[in-house]
Amino acid sequence: MIKFKLFFDIEKEEKWLNHMLSKGWVCTNVISGGFYTFKKTDDLEQVIRIDFQQDLKKAERTNYKQLYEDFGWQTLKEKSYDGSYYWFKRKDGNDELFSDHDSQIAKYKRLMKHSSYWAILFFIWLMMFYSNDNFYPFNIKDAYFTPGLWDEEGFSFLFSFLFETPLAIMRFILPWLFFATFGMYVVTYFRYRKSLQQFMQ
Repeated sequence: MIKFKLFFDIEKEEKWLNHMLSKGWVCTNVISGGFYTFKKTDDLEQVIRIDFQQDLKKAERTNYKQLYEDFGWQTLKEKSYDGSYYWFKRKDGNDELFSDHDSQIAKYKRLMKHSSYWAILFFIWLMMFYSNDNFYPFNIKDAYFTPGLWDEEGFSFLFSFLFETPLAIMRFILPWLFFATFGMYVVTYFRYRKSLQQFMQ
């Protein structure tokens, strides 16, 4: 079974994967673009965890993977382009990747850094594409800049429409990508602050 679902929050993604597992569907692969493959299973005593380690060098990545494999975790998927690691194993009472507050705090710091990079990148792209004062990200038609496009008919309309559609989609979706990544930064910031407060208590 293949499912499509987009996540900007790895904790929500992790919760969803484990929910699918509780219903008898274990994830077997994570494909770029929000596609997940599942297979039916009767073994519900498994758990999936997601970690984020974008800045690991090759030697550090080898040591990182070996550490968790020594504790019984198996790599479900390593998304090298964004540093996400999907781990799974049978439940044994030690089912969390992070057993101390320092590791949890470090995780949120990594996520904050990653989401801030993407938010800045999308903001720069947004400024490049958002050059028309009449364009608002709430109406896809406003993303088409060809004068008189919606008054054209027949082949002329089809050609102009298809020609500009890729740019129109980029103009329309960029604000939402910026809002999503900035929102993820805010979420991880508050989780980071909460972890700090718990650590200090």
